[in-house]
Amino acid sequence: MSALAVRVKTYRRWPMEPATKDAASDTVTLVVEARDLDTDARSRESRSMSAPGTPLEQRRQLADAVAALHPGAKMRSFADGAATFLDRQHLIVAFYAEPSPASPRPKVHQDARQEELFA
Repeated sequence: MSALAVRVKTYRRWPMEPATKDAASDTVTLVVEARDLDTDARSRESRSMSAPGTPLEQRRQLADAVAALHPGAKMRSFADGAATFLDRQHLIVAFYAEPSPASPRPKVHQDARQEELFA
């Protein structure tokens, strides 16, 4: 019965309290690095952006950030919050500086062993 009382109390308080979000947790740092294919000169731009919720939003946000800096760049690959682009003069990599909390890294089995190929 106490669990029910807690639910009712939480429900009653919820409409009265304004929904506030921590601004620091809703922003991420997006980094765009470009390398000149002829001279190997490198540039790096970073900016704070609102945190994307889905991989589709990540892809769009990375593409928009690169398009603002390198309008002719075409996306070549996208995975795990990072994308590569290529234009006539630059190889461009765009990524989030902080790993996404929504997609944890897969665990590696430390006790895995390879059997002998020839016995």
